[in-house]
Amino acid sequence: MSINQHQFEQLSEMGISLWQHRTCDTPKDTVQAQPKQYIDIDLKYLASQQLFNDILLAIGLSIGEINHQSDHLDLGLFNWYFTATSSQNGIKWVEQQLFTPPITELSKSPALKKQLWQLLTKQTQ
Repeated sequence: MSINQHQFEQLSEMGISLWQHRTCDTPKDTVQAQPKQYIDIDLKYLASQQLFNDILLAIGLSIGEINHQSDHLDLGLFNWYFTATSSQNGIKWVEQQLFTPPITELSKSPALKKQLWQLLTKQTQ
């Protein structure tokens, strides 16, 4: 079951803890061991992109429910990082963190869009 940021905050205020099952096949150091260059995020620009809006709609979020950080978007149950070097490696999901190329690269590549949709469908169910 997935919940959005607003629901998470309400449950937290009521003192209800949420637990997520983590698998042992991906160590926590995986993300830190891989040096990546994260792109600064312009939320206004992202909001003007149709693909980004479609993704938010598909996972049941609105722009107002996103916490904008300098190097990623906090979508409640996962963080989304746009990387400068990830286009050759495709899209990755590591411990509730999504790593993708910039939205403009995603929009241009049918293969990347397909990979993203499959990953989001699998991870947000």
